[in-house]
Amino acid sequence: MTPPIDASGTRVNLLGWPGVDGRCGAYRMRGRKSWALLAYLVLADRPPSRARLADLLFAEADDPLAALRWSLAEVRRGLRCVATIGGDPVVLVRDGDLVVDVDVVAQGPWTRAVRMPGLGSELLEGMSIPRAVVFESWLLAEQRRLAAASAVHLEEAAHAMRARGDHRAAIAYAVRRVALAPFDEAGHADLVQHYRAAGDHTAAGRHYESYVRMLRAELGVPPGAVITTAMGRTAGSAA
Repeated sequence: MTPPIDASGTRVNLLGWPGVDGRCGAYRMRGRKSWALLAYLVLADRPPSRARLADLLFAEADDPLAALRWSLAEVRRGLRCVATIGGDPVVLVRDGDLVVDVDVVAQGPWTRAVRMPGLGSELLEGMSIPRAVVFESWLLAEQRRLAAASAVHLEEAAHAMRARGDHRAAIAYAVRRVALAPFDEAGHADLVQHYRAAGDHTAAGRHYESYVRMLRAELGVPPGAVITTAMGRTAGSAA
């Protein structure tokens, strides 16, 4: 179970630009591969062997296992107060007050996920590991999985705020959702509905027309039934 988000604890941010912040002080690890290694240790289905990690991230090094040991030492420094890392396979053992943003996003609930500053940002945003093809494929898959989870949290947050009558917050969450998934028609339809629920039919119309223009320019297709229904229109009158 994900530990509670506590100001006295430590948070590892892997969404967006990565960092470690908390009771041991802020830490920014040297080298992209150290962050990549930490992300893999956090998100892998099972503890990986040293040989697997060396092949995944350091295959081009003169001594892949030595390069792995350097990066493991760097990760240990970054998490020195809140985790231990060692063994073969490599096991990451976390203290109870360590929060990792990707865990919160992957596991929920939305009430916790929306408190993560990187929600909606990519895993290890902007980072690439040249010549690590298998790792890059894994990273892309994880980015897509976490983006989908983030969109679900934002959808749930928007609907919860609307149910409470807080239309401004609902619209803000819905806007973040469509920014994360600009071609997801359901997200745009929800945003239109949140505007209409707030009584702002002008904003709903503007957003609908903007979405229609984007579809025509980018995909050359008309809007679908989901968003036209949200606008109270029929498919034939969508244009």
